[in-house]
Amino acid sequence: MQIFLLVLNVLGSVSLFLYGMKVMSEGVQRSAGGQLQTYLNRMTSNPYSGAFAGKLFTIALQSSSIVSVLTLSFVNAGLLNLRRAFSIIVGANVGTTIKLWLIIGLGLVWHIESFALPIIAIAVTFYFFRNQKLKEWANFFIGLALIFIGFYFLNQFFPDFSNQEFFQEYIERYGTSSSFFSSIIFVLIGIVVTFLFHSSSAFILLAAVLVSKGLNLEHGAMMVLGANIGTTSAALIASTVGNKASKITAWFHFFLNFFGAILFFFFVPLIIEVFQKWISADDEIILVSFHTFFNVISSLLILPFLNPIADWAERKYLSGSQKTSLKLIGRPFGPTAKMYVYEANREIVKFAGITRQIINNLGRMILESDDEKLKELRNRIYTLEKEGDDLEKSILNYLNSIYNYEMTGEVALNIHKLIEICHHLENIGDLALKIASIHKERRKSSSFITPRLRELLQELQESLSLATTNLVQNLNETNGKVNLLEAKQIEKSIDKKFDKAEDALLKAIESEKLSVRSALYYTELIQNYELIGDHLYQANKALGK
Repeated sequence: MQIFLLVLNVLGSVSLFLYGMKVMSEGVQRSAGGQLQTYLNRMTSNPYSGAFAGKLFTIALQSSSIVSVLTLSFVNAGLLNLRRAFSIIVGANVGTTIKLWLIIGLGLVWHIESFALPIIAIAVTFYFFRNQKLKEWANFFIGLALIFIGFYFLNQFFPDFSNQEFFQEYIERYGTSSSFFSSIIFVLIGIVVTFLFHSSSAFILLAAVLVSKGLNLEHGAMMVLGANIGTTSAALIASTVGNKASKITAWFHFFLNFFGAILFFFFVPLIIEVFQKWISADDEIILVSFHTFFNVISSLLILPFLNPIADWAERKYLSGSQKTSLKLIGRPFGPTAKMYVYEANREIVKFAGITRQIINNLGRMILESDDEKLKELRNRIYTLEKEGDDLEKSILNYLNSIYNYEMTGEVALNIHKLIEICHHLENIGDLALKIASIHKERRKSSSFITPRLRELLQELQESLSLATTNLVQNLNETNGKVNLLEAKQIEKSIDKKFDKAEDALLKAIESEKLSVRSALYYTELIQNYELIGDHLYQANKALGK
């Protein structure tokens, strides 16, 4: 019974640590939102800046697994190429070491568990403010305090092995160094337990406690190697629902850590001996130093070859067009709903870009007199509209699946906004098909319009192009500021031009310059143009809610 309670206490301590990580990471994600991802994309222009961005991103989110899963999501959606993704993965490996130094280093020097409750007491006061970001930072600090409490309990509940009979047998069998067989066993333990914990940090923390209680330091280092391999399981599992590029990124992460572990495996005794000689510190500090050394050296060795590896992978596995799609790539203790909404927003920008191409092609149809070229333009519009429909289905399925996640009212409102914008863009595509068909029927029946009416139709077209550009710009705004004033002015301009075209049409009919059939076709054209303008304005309004 005593052993059973001991196991439960240890598992409870680890669970508290994991929950603290979750609360802490979600606090940062909800506070920073899409800004982190915007900076991430800007800072990955070369392998070194990309690795630095991955490191900063991991420090901010306090989880390399979350960074790797988000990276896979971006690759899957076509928002990151392999070069950038690989550099972020490398940086994330280094960034994850910071958290262990924070927990173990500060915990040993300052006995930080004594500050945990005061941290919670101060953080709770943030909930009394109206500012939502302050509340999210309260979650961050409460999560940090829970991590320290979990580490403290883990140290308290783990028994000292040095006086235990089974540990004496362990010493007699393996002595102070590791045999090849025992090293493999401890590497496998690191892989399996990290896979179960979904966190290399949690397992390395456990390994540090075991070392402090008498476990052979070399065996602890072997478990660290295993943990670095095991942590890639999150990305490998997540990539199964992604495209080929996301799978390549996940396997790159695995092989980076796997071959790094093989390289270090044979030098562990030497490295530990050097660290023991030159670092006068507790065994836990030596273990964390080994973890940092492993990740830094592995990253430095691979960085010069990142671009050639990425280029080779693209040539070999991604030749031709690579289909990108929105898939909810998630995992336990993974990214928050807010981070996934940012990804959906990027896809809606792509959808709006398709809409802009459709409207530009409609403009070319006004002046085009060659039947073959008109047919090409019409087919191009049909193709783009089909792309838009497929993208809309993908986005809506993705947004609906996010509803399964825990989210704030703000995130739920953002999802509703994006769904509404999707519907407006889809309606614009349908109206564009009608306009293309009207042009076809008009040409077939030789129903021509006067130069003045054509000129007014072009003016409507120009205003629609401006409205579409305005929507794309508003969707790209990372600070959430939507220029509704400009959208409203363009909408008024479209309404005035519609009225002007309608008046000119009546005058043309009265002066018998236009046939009845031509007048009907023209009426349908300007009505559909006006409806497209309404949908563009409503999409902007939805964004500004």
